[in-house]
Amino acid sequence: MNEEPNGTTTQPFLIVVLGTIMMGVVAFGLSFVLKTPLAPQFKLEANDFLIGVIATLPLVTFLWWFSNTTLENLSSFRNAQIKFFSEIGFEFTPPRIAIMALAAGISEELLFRGVFQTWLDGFFPVAFAILLTNILFGLLHMRTWLYAVIAGLVGVYLGGIYAFTDNLITPIVVHTLYDAAALEYTRRAIAAMNLD
Repeated sequence: MNEEPNGTTTQPFLIVVLGTIMMGVVAFGLSFVLKTPLAPQFKLEANDFLIGVIATLPLVTFLWWFSNTTLENLSSFRNAQIKFFSEIGFEFTPPRIAIMALAAGISEELLFRGVFQTWLDGFFPVAFAILLTNILFGLLHMRTWLYAVIAGLVGVYLGGIYAFTDNLITPIVVHTLYDAAALEYTRRAIAAMNLD
């Protein structure tokens, strides 16, 4: 296994990425079982892509506020998150950030918006389908309760975008761009922490 300058190996990174990609594979399998075909949910619409780019701005604005807040509970949570990621076992680099953001943006949106939300929308009003889907989405991200709540709320936002555009491309764009921004913030925060 390739050793990195800081003494870590590439194995943890590969595990994270392959685990995320497996979520996409599960999404394709479940789409057949639950009769929620994914292909019709993709439309190559320039407007929906642009909506995705614009819809990323509120999330990035929240990230900026969160990274600068001095509220004690949130700043201690933020510092714990940075510490967690600094000890994850691999170095964050721009290519790795791009790979992780794409893998999560595509795989998680296929599973949660493409399969679960679409399937639940066949039984419940769309608002309830979004809520149920994102309780599960939040639980998937539960390293702490606050992290799960934040992830669930971001998921509700993504679910609303999907319901509005009826195009899976849009939440994939938002999710991918937001994850890239959050991971780049994390990379810089870790670098700043290591300088102290």
